Amino acid sequence: LPSSINFRTVFDSLERINGVEKVHNLRIWSLTLDKIAISVHLEIKPTANAQWILKETTCMLRDQYNVLESTVQIEGYNPEKQSCNRCIPPL
Repeated sequence: LPSSINFRTVFDSLERINGVEKVHNLRIWSLTLDKIAISVHLEIKPTANAQWILKETTCMLRDQYNVLESTVQIEGYNPEKQSCNRCIPPL
C-alpha cells in the first residue's frame, strides 16, 4: 500500500458513491513512487446507472487520490454475499 493513501479512506469514499451498495476486492498498489493503481469491485443497486457510477468512481479516484490507473468492476448487489469471508473488508 502506498504511504500516501489510506485504504480505509478510499474504501469509505467508494461506499459513499450514490448507487453503490457494497465495495469488495479493493486493491491499492504503487506503479512507481508517485503513481498509484487501484482495482475494485462495486456492487450496485438494481436501479443504479452503471455507466454513471463507473465515470464517477474513476473521476473521484483520480481527483481525490491521484490514482493514475483504475480498474472498476461493476456487479449487481447480492445480499447473500454479506456472509462471504472474501467480501469482508480489512479493518
